[in-house]
Amino acid sequence: MARSFPSQMSEIHARVAVLNRFMELGRPNTRVVT
Repeated sequence: MARSFPSQMSEIHARVAVLNRFMELGRPNTRVVT
């Protein structure tokens, strides 16, 4: 983890963004195909 608070926040936001991306990639399988 970064030592300065702003850097910690940046790392947390980056990790959340990556997690959200993985979640989005996992969702299309549930779409209804017409």
